[in-house]
Amino acid sequence: MASVTPEEARILSDITFEWAESLDTKDWDRLRAILAPTLFVDYSKVTGQKWDEMSTDEFLAIFSDKTFLDDPLVDLQHLIGLCKYEKTSDTEIFGDHQIRAAHQRYTIDKNTAEVQGHGYGLIRHYYKKLDGHWKLAGLRPTMRWVEGSFSDIFRDKKS
Repeated sequence: MASVTPEEARILSDITFEWAESLDTKDWDRLRAILAPTLFVDYSKVTGQKWDEMSTDEFLAIFSDKTFLDDPLVDLQHLIGLCKYEKTSDTEIFGDHQIRAAHQRYTIDKNTAEVQGHGYGLIRHYYKKLDGHWKLAGLRPTMRWVEGSFSDIFRDKKS
């Protein structure tokens, strides 16, 4: 496998930062800007769900749903640690990122946290170079352990 250049690593790091910040701020247009037209989404080790090919619109519809990440009573913070990249071709790279994904559900007045659920592990991001620009083309989180009651964060979500 070829080495990732320092410039590629910087660009991919920027994409990963934008991914985390767009989720945490619930800025779906910001998220759309870094996504490839289709994505590989593998949450099989978290929720049991996997999509080999999902359109950007489908992805955003799921993640920005009011019963999921866009719930006004749920706050998020995705902290990214160290990363290791592997270049599989001139147009494909994946990165394994250490992650802490903090989720907190508040009471209706938003003054008291009633449930916390935090996941610790790795997230693999798949990147593709399309029309000369790197885009996020997939993700696969693997949780090593969970703190709190993660399943109660998205209590209205039916999957």
